[in-house]
Amino acid sequence: MKINFTKKQYETLFKMVQYGYWVASDIENNKEFSDLEQYLNSYAKDFGMEGIHFVKEYEIYDISHELENKLHEVIDEYEEGVFRDKLAYHMARKEFAKESNLQQYTQEEAFKRIMELEEKYHLHIEERGLEHLKIEE
Repeated sequence: MKINFTKKQYETLFKMVQYGYWVASDIENNKEFSDLEQYLNSYAKDFGMEGIHFVKEYEIYDISHELENKLHEVIDEYEEGVFRDKLAYHMARKEFAKESNLQQYTQEEAFKRIMELEEKYHLHIEERGLEHLKIEE
C-alpha cells in the first residue's frame, strides 16, 4: 500500500512517532518500533526535513541534538504535567486514607472527597509551585 503525505503531514507524523518511540522504548525494547522509526526517518531528506542524517558506521538515521532538544521541550512539558497530576493524586489519596480512618464514606462520598482533595493539591501546586514541597522524616 502506498500513502502520500504533504511535507506538513510528514513532519507531524515524524513528531508523533518520535514522541511515541521515546515513551515506548523506555518501557520495552521493541524492534518493530525501532524499525518503523528508522523507516520513517529514512524519508526525511525527501521531505526536506532538517536535522536527520544517516550514520553509516551504525547504519541508522540519527537525529541532531538541536532537533532532539526541540522534541524534548514537548516531552519535558508533558512529563512535568504528569508529575504534578500524580503528585496531587497521591497526596489526595494519602490525606483521604487518614480521613477515612476517622469517618465512614459511601462510595460516592469517597469519590467526591478524593476529587476535592486532588483539586486542593492541584491549586496549591499551581499557586505556589513545587518550591515549598518538603519531605519530613
